[in-house]
Amino acid sequence: MSTQQSKPFGKRLSRRQALQLMGGITGMAALAACTAAPVAPATGGEGAAEPAQVAGTMLVVHRREYFKEMEDLFAQAVQNWAQENNVEVETSTVASEAFEDFVAKTLAEVQAGNPPDLIYHVRLVQQLYFYDALEPVSDTVEKAIGLYGEPSLGHRMQNFIDGEWWGIPYINGGGGEFARRSVFEGQGIDPLEDLVTWDDRRDACLQVTDVAAEMYGWGRTVNRSGDGAGLVQAVIHDWGGHITDENMTEITFNSPETVAAVAWLTEIYTSEQYAPMLPPGVISWTDSSNNEAYLAGNIAYTGNAASVYAKAKADQNPVFEDTVVLNVPVGPYGQPHIGAGGGGQLHVPKGAKHVELAKELSLYLLEPDVFIPISLISAGLFLPAYQKYYEMDPVVQAFEADPNLQRMGEQQLGDYPGLSWPAQPSPFFDAIAAQSILTDMMAETITQGVSPEEAVAHATDRIIQIAEEMGALG
Repeated sequence: MSTQQSKPFGKRLSRRQALQLMGGITGMAALAACTAAPVAPATGGEGAAEPAQVAGTMLVVHRREYFKEMEDLFAQAVQNWAQENNVEVETSTVASEAFEDFVAKTLAEVQAGNPPDLIYHVRLVQQLYFYDALEPVSDTVEKAIGLYGEPSLGHRMQNFIDGEWWGIPYINGGGGEFARRSVFEGQGIDPLEDLVTWDDRRDACLQVTDVAAEMYGWGRTVNRSGDGAGLVQAVIHDWGGHITDENMTEITFNSPETVAAVAWLTEIYTSEQYAPMLPPGVISWTDSSNNEAYLAGNIAYTGNAASVYAKAKADQNPVFEDTVVLNVPVGPYGQPHIGAGGGGQLHVPKGAKHVELAKELSLYLLEPDVFIPISLISAGLFLPAYQKYYEMDPVVQAFEADPNLQRMGEQQLGDYPGLSWPAQPSPFFDAIAAQSILTDMMAETITQGVSPEEAVAHATDRIIQIAEEMGALG
């Protein structure tokens, strides 16, 4: 396993500059005070032990999931630990996506001296580290590695910065591209053999569309959302475009490859040729829209976290048995980008009042007897982050029983770091994600009629401004 770490930044922004980069500073005092109402902690029955003598109640916050059952399972695991250890704990959910208020709210709470004790979220550790909002957790991660082996490369890329661990690897967030097997096979298309390239997928989605039956082929948006940003990023990278060079010495976004990728996507959403395969309202879809359309049986293909698969399984929806997880697509760049894993970690905010208890709780959540049942119920949403888990019988058996689950797991075993490619992750790329630059660029071409060349140039100007404000380039 590589031990390459993320490039540290030599300076920190002022709090005002940091908040401006995240999309504005209005209402920060309110953000500091408006933490979501916590879920009431579980209480023991008759004879329950008295809470430990802890100065105040622990607060654990966790990402709002698109599959709510996982929120409940996580919160219940936390409460089980609380009861076993006689600690009073409250749980609360926080915003899911990079462009929402999670980072801003966490910074405000740290500044106010009242942060949560433990946070479960996806990515964004780089940004929180840059703003000096995290406690180091190397001791806890080393214990986890000793027990469960190396975490996936993506976790090391994201969470190991300047010689320290700042996030505790927790899950590999499964997901990918999902297709209705019967819909494609009904048109003589094998989803695993025939949908190799992006052009294959686009053309097949048009072919399987049946507007009269309310079956639309292309169930993907480029609107401001996590799913939308993921699609734009994937297409740009698969065309060979990228934000910077590998060593972060220059901004390389305004390139023929990026322009070609943006033009390809724009054509899907603006041309008469592909209009039939687009579901009504797809241009304005949010992160839950494609889940709803897929589970309702109205789209043949989408890209999503494993929440859509997990929800279909939990509800015994017939689309579950008809779903196939596709292989990673290929674009003109010529090779698939296989993810490096990661996508879910535990971290302790700076100034947390119960640091050691937060670390103890983190190790509890990683115990196989606690984690594996949650992971198996999640149907790919909570894949294990550590190597030795994949040698444990329940995980091996689950993969053997469900090829979709196995493909989701295998698609976490590459070295593709995500948005920063070909560079390593850094706070700079988190700031770009928080500004929704990629999806805003697509809104220009699709709804405002701006040419791909102009839209890419505008996005590049925004990227350069962030790079200059952060001192990001070497």
